[in-house]
Amino acid sequence: MIAIYLISIILAAYGIGVYITFTSSEGKDERGKTILAKAAQAAFVFIFLGFTFHLLFIEFFNPTVEQVRTTMTVWMSLVFVSNGISILIQRKKM
Repeated sequence: MIAIYLISIILAAYGIGVYITFTSSEGKDERGKTILAKAAQAAFVFIFLGFTFHLLFIEFFNPTVEQVRTTMTVWMSLVFVSNGISILIQRKKM
């Protein structure tokens, strides 16, 4: 369990680091705002999928508090890292 938390925290920190670095250096012009908007769209997909997964997970599997906490941690890390990776991909495209 601890390994899952550590990996999730590292991935989330990486995604947040990419976001902060990009917004401070390139996020102020029109190209940067476009890249941030496209990255946010990609991250929003994971937010929607995470809510759907949690609703189904809680409804049908009756998870423990620890299982819900773990899935929430992994989910939020996925949102942050998808935003960071989307920024990197969009930066290379544009």
